[in-house]
Order: sequence, then C-alpha cells, then structure tokens
Amino acid sequence: MKSSLAGTASSPAPAMPVEDADGKEPDGPMVLARVCGHGHANPPTRAQCSACGAVLLPDAVQVARPRLGRVRMSTGELLDLDQSLVIGRQPSVSRVQGGVMPRLVQVASPGGDISRSHVEVRLEGWHVMLCDLKATNGTVLVREGQPPRRLAQNEMAILLDGDIAELGDNISLRFEEIP
Repeated sequence: MKSSLAGTASSPAPAMPVEDADGKEPDGPMVLARVCGHGHANPPTRAQCSACGAVLLPDAVQVARPRLGRVRMSTGELLDLDQSLVIGRQPSVSRVQGGVMPRLVQVASPGGDISRSHVEVRLEGWHVMLCDLKATNGTVLVREGQPPRRLAQNEMAILLDGDIAELGDNISLRFEEIP
C-alpha cells in the first residue's frame, strides 16, 4: 500500500458529508462515493457528476448517503428515496433491517387487491431494490423495453430509473432520478 511506503504516506481525502435540503447532515448510512468540486456525491463507478456534469475527484470517500431518487405514486404523492419504505394498505414492520426503521406508506385499496404490507423499497448502498412481501395478489414490475414481469413472493429486483411497480387497485409506483 502506498501509505506503508516510507515518506510517501498521503492523508486520505476528508469525508464530505452530503447535506439535506435543510442544510443539516443526515443521520443515515454512509456510502463510498466520488465527489465533484461542488460536493455532489456520486456512485464510485461514475466519471461525471449526475447533478452538475462536472468531472469527479479521482479518490472515493465515505459520505452520508444522499437521496437515491424519488417514487411518484399514482395517487400523486411524491416520496424521496432517502430511507427504505414499506408500502401497503396497513403497513407494518416485523423485523428491521440494519437497525433502521423504514418509512411506512399507506395506500387505499378499496378492492382489497393490495396486501397490508405489500412491497418494500429497500436502499442498500447505492442500490434501490423492490421486494414483494408475499403479497397475495402479487407485484408486477414494468421496465421499458421488456415485457411486464410478476415478482415471486419475497423476490427482490434492483430498480432502474423509470421502472414502474404495479400493486393493484390502480396503485402504481414510478421510480425517478435513480442514479
């Protein structure tokens, strides 16, 4: 390692916390990121900043994980992906992954097509994943250029920008701005 060579030790780049809209440091998980000169965090595989287009600094640093996109619900609600979500007609959590409580999002299901806890939108590192929580009527993932696919019970799929999850009772989730 470079730091073990005499006289060539370099200090690591400081972790640059990503601030939320209120200018406060989030308390959430840390991720490895490449940062631009404006402080925007990006996945370490990126060469250019997704926020401003600037060239990213070469070394990756640990930062507070930024928002990983948004969910636009067919009800009109827009949710930031800054924490995991459990969505259903009466969502609850029996186990908490990693000690962080997900946000519970209740949706109307007049026909009873949506299970109490239907799906989980899980954030792990830079990935946004959709997990069917053994929903009685299932979850359909719609991705551009592919036929709609029904998820198996407990199946997890990595989401891409523009993906749509159809839950039933005309409730769908569109995933936007996913890095």
